[in-house]
Amino acid sequence: MAKTTPQKRQANQQVVSAKQTVTHYQGAVPPPEILRGIDEIVPGAAARLIALAEQESNHRRILEVKAIEANIAAQEAQAQINKQQITAVFRSDIIGQIAGFLVCLCCIGAAVYLGINQHDWLAGAISAIPTAALIKAFVLTKNK
Repeated sequence: MAKTTPQKRQANQQVVSAKQTVTHYQGAVPPPEILRGIDEIVPGAAARLIALAEQESNHRRILEVKAIEANIAAQEAQAQINKQQITAVFRSDIIGQIAGFLVCLCCIGAAVYLGINQHDWLAGAISAIPTAALIKAFVLTKNK
């Protein structure tokens, strides 16, 4: 293999260079320079691009309004459910208190009847039921 001289090496070498330009913009519509370039390549394309951006913007606003309205409706529905739950709990508490009062009255009435008819031990046992219930109610109320 023959040796090459530095002059021959320089003649055989090629220099390759590349240039890359990157343009970045933010938003739906590019800057005016790019719009002009687009319009030169495809006449009327810049106007169509702007119209498309306007349509997309209007569509986005409509979707945002719908999302906000749906959120408000969901919050109103949740508030209505909470109101119904509070009413149901209140009614349940009232019914429980009335039922407890009736059980206590029945036990006291039965204890009095049994006491009059000479069943003292049984009357004492039955009268212990409402007494224990009242004690439990007051003790649990104070602990809360």
